[in-house]
Amino acid sequence: MHDFLLYAIIISIFGMFFEGYIIFKNLKNKLHAYLFLNCIVMLVNNIGYLLQLLSKTEDEYIAALKFSYAGRVWIVFSLFLFTVEFCHVKVPSFFIRAFILFNTFTYVVVFTLENHNLYYSKMWFDKDGLFPVLLHRNGIVHSIYMQVQAIVILINFYWLFKELRRYKGKIAKKRAMIIIAGFVVESVLFICQITHAFFVTYFFDISVFGNVAVTISMFIAIFRFNLLGIIDMAREYIVDRLSEGVIAVDADDRLSYYNEHAKELYPEIVNDPEGVVKQLREAIVKGNTLEIGDRFFSPEEKELYAEGEVIGKLYALVDTTVLKQKEYKLKADAAMLEMAADSMKERLHATEEILSQDRTMRHDRRHFEALVLSLIQDGKVDEARECLEERLSQEPRTGLRYCENPTVNAAIMHYVTVAERNNINVKVSANIPFKPGVDEMQLAIAISNLFENAIHACEKVPEAERFIEITAKFKQQLLFEIVNSCDGKTELNEEGYPVTSEVGHGIGTRSVLDFVKKSNSEIRYITEDNKFKVRMMVG
Repeated sequence: MHDFLLYAIIISIFGMFFEGYIIFKNLKNKLHAYLFLNCIVMLVNNIGYLLQLLSKTEDEYIAALKFSYAGRVWIVFSLFLFTVEFCHVKVPSFFIRAFILFNTFTYVVVFTLENHNLYYSKMWFDKDGLFPVLLHRNGIVHSIYMQVQAIVILINFYWLFKELRRYKGKIAKKRAMIIIAGFVVESVLFICQITHAFFVTYFFDISVFGNVAVTISMFIAIFRFNLLGIIDMAREYIVDRLSEGVIAVDADDRLSYYNEHAKELYPEIVNDPEGVVKQLREAIVKGNTLEIGDRFFSPEEKELYAEGEVIGKLYALVDTTVLKQKEYKLKADAAMLEMAADSMKERLHATEEILSQDRTMRHDRRHFEALVLSLIQDGKVDEARECLEERLSQEPRTGLRYCENPTVNAAIMHYVTVAERNNINVKVSANIPFKPGVDEMQLAIAISNLFENAIHACEKVPEAERFIEITAKFKQQLLFEIVNSCDGKTELNEEGYPVTSEVGHGIGTRSVLDFVKKSNSEIRYITEDNKFKVRMMVG
């Protein structure tokens, strides 16, 4: 019997050390922390008790007793914290602090027990039995300490059974039953010890095995019924997603785990986990993307299974910022291109009308010339002069060909007309071939935007000072320059591009820069002496 009990204590020490190591490796939340604390305090208690059993003198026994109580006074406390977390019970913080102070006071009394009779009113050392033992009569602190332990154990039982009734899943119920069984064994052995139900209890504290029973129940719950299983499964699922926010909930939708990235994105998860999970679920149902700060996240939900039963859910926040930015850019580019294309269609339509008029007049020219010749032959010179003057007034002034490329030519023709209507002196010298080496529609849109910006700039100066000069030369590459008068208030940013704070302006410049980037061109803006120059090397 002596050796059996001694070896049992030694085995329990190694068992709790191993369990503590396993829990420490899986340490992720408060529940695991309280389990780890329970293992540590029971490890200290059992080591100290082993030293008591091996002591030869009273001084050795008392020293071992003090070491043992460094863990013993915290055993019920650690089980209490574990139960509170496991059953999701809200306990006032002042109660926890009071419990800590009581345990600390108890240990101080034990540590100084030779100097007073508060813990043991009387004690004497006996080494003639199965094991050496410090016989004693209980003092007032010892009695209160034992009563507090009994009350806390009853409270733990109440919470555990109440939680058991709430569980729906079989695995969750089995897990709770295993833990309750451990508490039952501990309580029975604790009662047997304090009542000395067996003779061996006079020489050996069998409640130590009750503590071991609790650790074994925790151990089984961990490895057989997934007390830590949700964490392990979540970890396996996110092996390739370590940079994402991850939140795991159990089958009853209670928070079980979240990683640091999730906490950074949702700091409120510490105090309001249900609210955070609700936000994620609503976003998933509606198919929404979450905007957090300057980044975008797409929430995903995955159910976690064990033995065919859903034991929880995993929520992953996938960073889709880059994709969202590309999506926005594509939409903006498409809108800008559509707007520019619509504008170009209007310009081409206006030019087509002018050309149509020109064709009509050319068609009628043969008849007109015959009429004028007949009037002259009849001596009606004044009538012939009037017909010629009327004909000349109908000739379109913009029916000129500025370059060989018809699309660009149409754009220049349109804006020359617009500029002259605003009393702007325009000079054009453009050598743009039929095939300029880039998309002629996009080139025409870019030149149109530059021309339009020049017209807006000229409108801000007196009419006598308004001018626009366009020069284009082609030699392997197209060199385009437009110079216009301005009020000298044009601002350039750090990259040398014009900026404006006016509502509705700046779109043309962005369109030009987009063309420059896509066509691998170069552009330079220069402002000096109330002149604004744009030089563009295309292609």
